[in-house]
Amino acid sequence: MNKIMLVTGNGRIKGDRPGDGNSSFKGRLCRGGNVAECGSVNGAGSPGRPGSASPVFTLEMQFEATSIQAAVAKVMARWGRLDVLVNNAGYAILGAFEEFTLAEVKQNFDVNVFGLMQMTQAVLPIMRAQQHGRIINIASISGTVTGPSQSIYSATKAAVIMMSEALAAKVAPFGIQVTAVGPSGVRTDFLDGRSMKRPAKTLPEYQVVAQTMTGLGQLNHHQSGDPVLVGQAIVKLAPMAHAPRRLYLGNWSVAALQTKIEEVVNEVNQHLDLTQSIDHE
Repeated sequence: MNKIMLVTGNGRIKGDRPGDGNSSFKGRLCRGGNVAECGSVNGAGSPGRPGSASPVFTLEMQFEATSIQAAVAKVMARWGRLDVLVNNAGYAILGAFEEFTLAEVKQNFDVNVFGLMQMTQAVLPIMRAQQHGRIINIASISGTVTGPSQSIYSATKAAVIMMSEALAAKVAPFGIQVTAVGPSGVRTDFLDGRSMKRPAKTLPEYQVVAQTMTGLGQLNHHQSGDPVLVGQAIVKLAPMAHAPRRLYLGNWSVAALQTKIEEVVNEVNQHLDLTQSIDHE
């Protein structure tokens, strides 16, 4: 039986290439079932007709409670169930920590964290009633391993990872599994202005940030990850009987994670006496 999937972010994996059709992340998901994709209210998509042969049902949606509930209700009216939620909507704001305004930070959290939270809350009653469901939250390796320009973006993705892990423990008795997916760089438009923002204020003192941004500009559209293969990995993940709570994707992601684990272990061991000094005798 085909899965009924609800995908936020217009089915674009961290800025999937526009116009790729069935070769794209969304196209790969469609091979795993029927896909309802939720995009911005300003998006060009329109709802597919009931009874249409197309496996894609496009919904316009804003990240606020009424719009989210309406989108979920339309999916249920069309198919009567919801098997998989893929929380894919998000963007990066990159720069020096001191450069960000509170409004810029809140906007990034509104999309990457609070929008994801509201979407998940909207589908949980359905999945609990069904006694099954899969929630796949697209995080990033940046939620575990960060860099000079990523303080805010990494904070949002770390929140997604930890929220996913805590939620997984709570909803397991209802047959619901939750996975945070942490890809490394994927060859999309994610580092273009469409999916990546800079703070309005820049400080010339932060040369390391400027150098990092130059490097990211050179990396843009040359990332090692393939969005089609990311979609294929998620199609494989969705029906797993025992899905991981974290799934890192890409060779660079695994290498960065292993290096980070070693760094943390070494630093903890260097200060073990201080670490263990606070407990009652």
